[in-house]
Amino acid sequence: MASTLSIETVVNDGAQIYCERRGKGPLLLLIAGAMGDAGFYSSAAEILADQFTVVCYDRRCNSRSSGDRTKDMTVAQQARDAAAIIKAMGADKATVFGSSGGAIIGLELAAAIPKVIDFLIVHEAPVIELLPETDADKWRSFVYDIYTKSQRENWQAALNDFMASLINVPDAPYPPDLNARAEDDSEFFFNHELKAFAGYLPDIESIRNNSVSVVVAVGRDSDDACYVQASNALATKLECETVEFPGHHDVSFWMPEEFANAVRQTLENHGHDKKK
Repeated sequence: MASTLSIETVVNDGAQIYCERRGKGPLLLLIAGAMGDAGFYSSAAEILADQFTVVCYDRRCNSRSSGDRTKDMTVAQQARDAAAIIKAMGADKATVFGSSGGAIIGLELAAAIPKVIDFLIVHEAPVIELLPETDADKWRSFVYDIYTKSQRENWQAALNDFMASLINVPDAPYPPDLNARAEDDSEFFFNHELKAFAGYLPDIESIRNNSVSVVVAVGRDSDDACYVQASNALATKLECETVEFPGHHDVSFWMPEEFANAVRQTLENHGHDKKK
């Protein structure tokens, strides 16, 4: 049976954040990365809604959310938005899942606003600043080149290079409505978000001192991608468990059932699957 979809708006720090809420149970917040649209999680959220109150949202300045698109994104602001959404949903804490840039936002939440996190799953966070210096410098140059290409040419040229760095992610179009929104978001991502995500250095000491329960997740088909290497380095520094998820970097969209099962299993294994 399909869950009831509730469209809600959370106002925080001058922006109206578009949110989709489904289901009943403990709150599960899903945070998107690049082209931060709720639609990347909608199918998986529908599956998970039989057990959780699942919230996915368009990040500030993306898709149906507002914000000043002339300014560079900050990870700190994104974390404050996520915390505001948790509060607006009537919960003190949420289980948080973030992938890619969304995982970076989850890490910032754990460091700066830990009281809102019950459990955090960090999926393939591209924290390249945790890599050995030679590798980190290689990926810094990659990001600089993409950003420069987006400035000199256009976001489409930058997107081609960006997508080539994602291992085993399908080269297929999104549904028309999501694709139109993602195209609109791409220019903002390359011009105002990419550098902030790529330059993010998680505050490992604060996360550990805050005693946030964290697991790091990597995709079975992601091979030795830079975000897998970075995730392994993150898990080592946090001294937390690494779990294997099915699929690749965009598993939530392309493999929603497998993704939902992996989330359920991870939460069950760590005692966070029960109604509260």
